[in-house]
Amino acid sequence: MSRASGRPLVVLLVLACARPGATTDATTQSTTTGDSVVSTTSTTTPSSTTETTTPTTTATTSAPDLGEPTCTDPQRCPPVCDTVLQDCPEGQKCTGVKPSIDEPYRGTACVADNAGQGAPAGGICFTASDGWDNCDADTMCVQFGTGEGACVPFCGGTVDAPACAHPTLVCARTDRLWPISVCVPPCDPLAYDCPDADIGAEAMVCQPAAVGFGCVLRGNLDGRALGEPCVQHRDCTAAAHCAPPDHVPGCAGLDGCCAAYCDLDAPSCPVAGQTCVPHFAPGEAPPNLEKVGRCAVP
Repeated sequence: MSRASGRPLVVLLVLACARPGATTDATTQSTTTGDSVVSTTSTTTPSSTTETTTPTTTATTSAPDLGEPTCTDPQRCPPVCDTVLQDCPEGQKCTGVKPSIDEPYRGTACVADNAGQGAPAGGICFTASDGWDNCDADTMCVQFGTGEGACVPFCGGTVDAPACAHPTLVCARTDRLWPISVCVPPCDPLAYDCPDADIGAEAMVCQPAAVGFGCVLRGNLDGRALGEPCVQHRDCTAAAHCAPPDHVPGCAGLDGCCAAYCDLDAPSCPVAGQTCVPHFAPGEAPPNLEKVGRCAVP
């Protein structure tokens, strides 16, 4: 997928959904008082102007309550569902709620699953502020940093042992706060071998997965530098992760700061005061990842 192929499609979708302006000699103005809408219609003719005011009552339609814009506490605004469990009513799927590209995920939601009608895994997609997207039932729309998106498969299995149906993918939880997990290509953080999605290495981050590491779309192109505050692994640059505050000297982030991965065979850390320590416990490293370390305060 490329920016060249994605952006024209998005522009066409916007144009297709726009309502053309209507030309008329009558104008209508509405004011709202409580649950009533008062409509005032003025009709102009060459000889006279007649103004009629008719009170009418309309039903109030409200958007889904997504909580306060700053809500980032699952204890105060608990998730509606889990993308691994897919515990929504029939005909719906559990997906993440991300009101805009510049905002973090604000929870999960049950939305129409588009079974048999949505875009397949890897397809270009778009999403609404309430979590709805045009992807098929087994995938959700994950945005690039440019605003375009791709349909990415959900993980299956159990919460304690999430897995992917496709043998070449690994399950990665994309958000620390909310239960949003998707199947992504595996990677080596020391080599940074993630596909660049025709945007460049900054489009993805190689972050910890259920097994090893996985390439996760960052969702923005403003990766944080080493030592800068972060909340998610995908907040950091491609070859870094979001470490606990006490692992990064001088960290000013409440949730953590970005820190580098390191090679245990040639240990070196770019931030003074850090040491290269094993990322995996003894005997738990997947094949070919035995030498992966992370920079931390010993």
